[in-house]
Order: sequence, then C-alpha cells, then structure tokens
Amino acid sequence: MTTNNTTVNRNKIENSSNSSQIHEKIASSKSNHEISDSIRLLASILLGMSFGFLMNKANVYLAPTIRDQMLFKRFSMIKMFLAAVGMSMLSVVVLILINNSIYQKVLHGFIQRNNRINAIQLTIGGMLIGIGMVLAGSCPGTVFVQIGSGLRNSLITSLGASCGVLFYYIFLQNYLSKQDLSKSSIVLQQLPDLIGRKRLSICLAFGLLFLGIAFLLEYLLPYHNNSIEPKDSLIINGWSPVLCGIGIGFLQLFFMICFEKSLGISTGFTVLVAQLCRINLFRQFIPSLQSFTSGVQNNITLLFSFGAILGSFISTVLSGNFPLNEKYGANTFNSFLGGFFLLVGARCAGGCTSGQGISGFTHLLIGSFIATAAMFGGGIFFAIAYGLLTGDWKFYAL
Repeated sequence: MTTNNTTVNRNKIENSSNSSQIHEKIASSKSNHEISDSIRLLASILLGMSFGFLMNKANVYLAPTIRDQMLFKRFSMIKMFLAAVGMSMLSVVVLILINNSIYQKVLHGFIQRNNRINAIQLTIGGMLIGIGMVLAGSCPGTVFVQIGSGLRNSLITSLGASCGVLFYYIFLQNYLSKQDLSKSSIVLQQLPDLIGRKRLSICLAFGLLFLGIAFLLEYLLPYHNNSIEPKDSLIINGWSPVLCGIGIGFLQLFFMICFEKSLGISTGFTVLVAQLCRINLFRQFIPSLQSFTSGVQNNITLLFSFGAILGSFISTVLSGNFPLNEKYGANTFNSFLGGFFLLVGARCAGGCTSGQGISGFTHLLIGSFIATAAMFGGGIFFAIAYGLLTGDWKFYAL
C-alpha cells in the first residue's frame, strides 16, 4: 500500500513538473514572439525612414519633377524607378539563392492579394493613379515624403487620399472584389511561366538591364543639370536618383526577409483610415475596413509610413529647406482631387508605383505590368491633354 502511494505521489510530482515545464515553454515562446514582433515593428520604422530619406534626396517627391516626367522634360522619376526595380530584382536573386522558401511565401502572398483584380480594374486604377500624380504632383508614397518636408498642401492631398479610401470601401469594394479570378487569367500569369525560363535568370538579366538603362540616362542627363530652376538648392543638396533608386530597391530584400511581404506604401492610408472602425458606428458602416484596424502586419505598414515622414523631415532639415516652399506642391483643389484619385486608383489596382510598380515588376506578374503601364500611360496622356487644352505646359494653374 505504501509503495502504491509513493508511486502515485511520484506521478503527481512528475505531472506537476511536466505541466510547469509546458507553461514555462509557452510563456517563453510568447515572450520570444513578442520580442520578435517588437523587432519587426522597429525595423519597419527604420526602413520607412530610409525610404523617406532617399525619396527626399532624389527630389522625386516634388510636383514639378513628377509632372515634367510625364512630358519627358525631366527624367529623375524614371531613372529612380528603373534603378529601384533593377535592384529589387537583384534582391530577389539574392533571396532565392539564400532562402528560396521565404521568397516563395512572399510571392504567393503577393499573388493572393491580387487574385481578385482583373485587367479592367488594373487599367482603370492605374490610369486614375497617373491622373492623380499630375493633379497632386505626387504619388501615394511621396505624399508621406511631402508631409515630412513641411509642404503644407500635402496635408490636403492626404485628406483627399483618405476620402478616396472611404469612397472605395463604401461604394466600390463589394462590387469589384466578389470572387477570385481563374488561375488561367492573364493578370495572374508570371513571365517565367510564359517564356519557359527560370525566375532567377530573368530577374538577374532584367535587373542588370534596368540598372544599365538608369545609369545610361544619368550619364546622358545628369541630375544636377536637370534642376527645376538655376542653382536650385534642392538639387545642389540632392543625390543622384539612380543611387537613391538602388537604395530603395535594396529595401525590398529587407522587406522580404523581415516581414515576408513585398515593398509597398499606399496601404498605409487604408490602415490609417481603418482606425475609424475602432468606433462602433464606423465599424458597422464600413465592415470591410475592419481587417485593417489592428494586427502586426497593419502596424508594420502604418509605422513604415510614419517612418517615411520622419526620414523626409530629417533630410529636409539637414538641407536647410524646412518647411518646403509651396511652389514645389499643388494648389488646394488639385491636391485634394489628386489625392482622391490616387487612392481610389491604388485600391482598384491593388497598389501604386511602389506596390504594383516596383514590387509587381520584381515578381514578374503580368497584372503588375498592365497596372504600371496604365499609371505612366494615364499620367502622360493627361499631362499632354491638359497642356494642349490650356496651353499651360508648366502647370502653373495646378
């Protein structure tokens, strides 16, 4: 009898010990997860600061730079875009070589986020972004950069962008995103599958090609000779858009490794507006926004956007140009209307010049090619049409 009692007591002690160890492991795992999330959130701020600083130094956030690009009078924007895409593609090459499973997860996530966006949405959304870029003199990502530079009308652009988000999720989202596209849809096809070549070799070849074109444009059209006005202090204190683009493209590697997602910033407005859903009235009125209200991924997106504001602020202060002169922005009406078009377009197309442009091109998704072509095509068409109709080729009235 004594032996049995001893055995029972021993089992109780062992069970208690095992239970205690399990609880300790759970607590330890939870603690490590929280630490990991904290590191990721800190990384999002630092990457956002780098993004904002580089975009500011390249001067691609200025309204004249963006508008004149659409008329082929200034080439800083396209040089930076090509360099960013090229370096982003080389970042994919590096990630495939060191950990292909992470890249496949990133790629799968990107395709999943685009699997309800058809070619018409991509085209119309892209064209709205292009029109918005000319009107507001900004793209969704550079709005945050403009805020950091102290450009006052960027706040009006942000208001228009926020209204664009609300308009999309109240009136359009349920009609445009009802069901997944067929896997055979052209917009979900990937270039490697269509031409029968390995992704690694395509990204390597196109990455080097885009970088080569960007450097060639820089050689033929040096950025310091492409100023908005003679001896412009922003150009004097600025950096080559090609080198800044390489820096932006390199951020893609850290995005994929740290967050297992692609570079993109327009969703920052969606997450910001979604905070309204913390109020019960808004949550009932716009339930489709509730998924953007909280969670680590949404916090990462929001902090990246805030980091871009901070990075731009630091760059502007260091160059002695804070607050930025309003001649580099748009007027109040066009700031609001342009911001509205930018975000309605970005939501329809599933991303902007960074999400569908840089990241989509990097992943070699046909739908992203369509969206990016529509963005630049819409901007070029609208800029030329505006100039022909008004004779205001310098966009003074905007």
